[in-house]
Amino acid sequence: MTELSISLKNLRDRLTEAENILLFPHIGIDGDAVGSCCALIWALRKMGKNAYALYEEDMPGNLRFLTDDPEGRPCFTSDPDIISDTDLDVAMAVDCGEFKRFPAYREKFLKAPVKLVLDHHGSSVAEPIGDWNMIDPDAAAAGVLMYDLLKLLEGAVPDSYIGECLYAAIVTDTGRFQYSNTNKACWDIMSDLSGWGCDFSRASTELYESKREEQVRVTAYAINKMTVSGDGRWAVTTLSREELDSMGVRAGETDEIVGEMRSVKGVEVSVFLREVEHNVIRVSYRSKYFADVSRLASLHGGGGHMRAAGATLYMSLSEAEKIITDDLREYFGN
Repeated sequence: MTELSISLKNLRDRLTEAENILLFPHIGIDGDAVGSCCALIWALRKMGKNAYALYEEDMPGNLRFLTDDPEGRPCFTSDPDIISDTDLDVAMAVDCGEFKRFPAYREKFLKAPVKLVLDHHGSSVAEPIGDWNMIDPDAAAAGVLMYDLLKLLEGAVPDSYIGECLYAAIVTDTGRFQYSNTNKACWDIMSDLSGWGCDFSRASTELYESKREEQVRVTAYAINKMTVSGDGRWAVTTLSREELDSMGVRAGETDEIVGEMRSVKGVEVSVFLREVEHNVIRVSYRSKYFADVSRLASLHGGGGHMRAAGATLYMSLSEAEKIITDDLREYFGN
C-alpha cells in the first residue's frame, strides 16, 4: 500500500469516527476549495454527521450555486461557534495546509482534538499542520484527492450534487482542462462523474457564463491598463481599492484577469495586483510554458504551483508594483 493510500485511509477513519466536523478552506477562495468542501460536507451530512466550512470573506458569485446543499442548508458559515469547542471532533484544512492561508480561524483549528489536512500544494509539505495529512503536489486539484476520499467513505453515496461540486473543483484548477496539471486522473474522474448524473453543462454555465456586467467591464478595464515588458515576456496590471469600489466589483470578479493577460502571444508570466485594503495587496501570478511562478510568490511569503501562485504584500500598490516588476526583471535577466 502506498503512503498516499495510507494517508487517505487515515483521513477516512478519522472522519468516520467523528460527529462534528469543521472544514477550513483558504482565503481568496476558489472553485477547488469551494467544490471540495461542499462535496465533503454533503457526503458527511448524508452519513448523519454535522459539518460546515468556515469562511470569513465574501463568496464569489459564480460559486454560490454550490454553497447550499440539496436540502437547502448552507455549507459555509463565518461563525466559528456553530460547533462549540467542546463538541468539535475534527478540524480539516481543505486545499491548504498552512495557517497563513486561514489566519482568522487558526485558533479554532488548533482546538480540535483531531486535525486533518487534504491539499495539493507543495508549500504544505515542509511543515504539515495536521495530525494526519494527505498532501499530494502531483494531484491536479484538491478535488482529485477529495474524489478519492469520498470513494472510501462508506455511506457517502455519490449523487449529482457531489458530482457537480467535484467537477467545479477540478475544472477551475485545471483552467478548463487547459493547464499542464491536467492528467489522466482528471479525465477518468470526469468519466465517473458523468455516471453520477452530473450536469456538466449547467455547472459550466454557472461557473463561466453567469457574469455580472461589472465583472466583464472590470476585466476589460484592467486589461486596458496592462503593461507588457521584458521583450514581451511578462505583463503586469493593477487595480486600486478606489477603482474596484467605483466599478462595483464583488468578490471573485477579478479572478479571470490574470489568465486573460497570460493569453497574449509571447507573454510567459502575467501578474495582477489587487488592493484589498490600505497597504494590503493580493498578487496573482500565472505562467505559460516554463516559468516557475511559485518561486516568485515565495519571495514574498506566498506559494502555489509552478504555473499559478499568489502572495500578499503589505505596502502601497505603487510600491508593490515596483517590487514585482523588479522581481520579474531579475527572474528573466533583464
